[in-house]
Amino acid sequence: MNITVINGSPKTHQSITLQHIHLLEKENPDHRFEIIHIGNKIPSLEKNPVLLDEIVQTMQASDAVIFAFPVYYALVPSQLKRFFELLGERCEPGLFKGRYATSFSTSIRFFDHTAHNYVQAVCEDLEFSYVNGYSAHMDDFFRETERRKMLRFFNWFSEILTLKLLVQKKYFPRTPGLVVYDPDIPQDRTQGPSAHPPPQVLVLTDETGADTNLSHMTRMFAAFCADRVTVKNIHGIDLKNGCLGCCTCGYDNTCIQKDGFGQFYDENLKPADVIIIAGSIRDHYLSSQWKKFLDRSFFNGHVPVLHGKRLGFIVSGPLSQTQNLRETLEAISETWHMKSFGMVTDEHGDRDQITARIRDFARILGLAAEKDLDMGPRFYRVAGGKVFRDFIYLTSAVFRADHLFYKKTGFYEDFPQKQIKKRIFNALFYFSMSMAPVRKKIHEKFIQGMVAPYKKRLKKL
Repeated sequence: MNITVINGSPKTHQSITLQHIHLLEKENPDHRFEIIHIGNKIPSLEKNPVLLDEIVQTMQASDAVIFAFPVYYALVPSQLKRFFELLGERCEPGLFKGRYATSFSTSIRFFDHTAHNYVQAVCEDLEFSYVNGYSAHMDDFFRETERRKMLRFFNWFSEILTLKLLVQKKYFPRTPGLVVYDPDIPQDRTQGPSAHPPPQVLVLTDETGADTNLSHMTRMFAAFCADRVTVKNIHGIDLKNGCLGCCTCGYDNTCIQKDGFGQFYDENLKPADVIIIAGSIRDHYLSSQWKKFLDRSFFNGHVPVLHGKRLGFIVSGPLSQTQNLRETLEAISETWHMKSFGMVTDEHGDRDQITARIRDFARILGLAAEKDLDMGPRFYRVAGGKVFRDFIYLTSAVFRADHLFYKKTGFYEDFPQKQIKKRIFNALFYFSMSMAPVRKKIHEKFIQGMVAPYKKRLKKL
């Protein structure tokens, strides 16, 4: 059986993900693996269509394609994202119909599911028969039981191919039909009187000449905001490459690539009170340029440098039909410890309705600033914080800057073993619950006991 592996890691031959693929290759000598490294080929593929045609022909000639990648910012790396865009732009419909595909990722299992969801959605658009992929933790390679799981996955995948079994699609084709948004944009940037100074708003957009809806939406939003609004196009940043995955920044939060991105980030994002990410949907995400921007933001490591700032999104495209994108955007705001106040899109009825929603989106922002609104940490921030906390604690030599920040700000203090009072109370409670008469009395008044401290505190307030 001929298997084409599209290696989406920017580290190409030195990729950890690739070593997992080599394991599958080594343990399955009857299958032929052809590995194509696209992590360093994107500039060439964009300039020379012949090179892309050669890769496409190899994919067509194989029995199956495996998209292998590390998880970067809840998705595939920007390089693989751009490769998918090129396939969508240049390949004829139905080119991969009848071919099987799957995905294989490595990560610390933080939002690996959204990365696999994205690959599945794109594969289904390209008419691959997509088989549910495998997500490996980076440390699984060194555990025999986990290696066996990987091999069983590949054997299962191979059997599906051999038997030509039908697989179920997860995503339906999106319904087109967005209105052309061409409003009369007011020149007066006022929100009305306020007792509080307006927040400093930074709108980051990736709009191009083709993104007329997005351009008009960002301009309309700026018109409804107060005077302290700045619009920056991320295409204007000296952003040469995506993240290289080298982790060199882990020592002192300095990127090894000297192309001006770090300076742009520090001079524009850090001083802002509110950050608006504006983009058009490309396949099932924003553009690869936005993905490159987000991936490169990793030079800050796992430190929430934008903590407490407000974040909103202006999205052109069928966001309601792209829930995986919504989830990844929500994950960004939570893991960056920002105060998210939502999203606005152009998928509403007509021009006036879109304008009204943008106007009220700006008003909600103003009210949130006046009230100092904070919805509190939710699952993504809490769960992600624990994943990062444990990871940084065990890799402090590499992620030194993260480790020092976590120590200084008390991120390590919620380790269960450090909560001595709670451990002592739980031990005593555990012993008491082992006695049937005591346990019976506790259960009889358990609900009252749970709510009693809250009622006591409420009386004191």
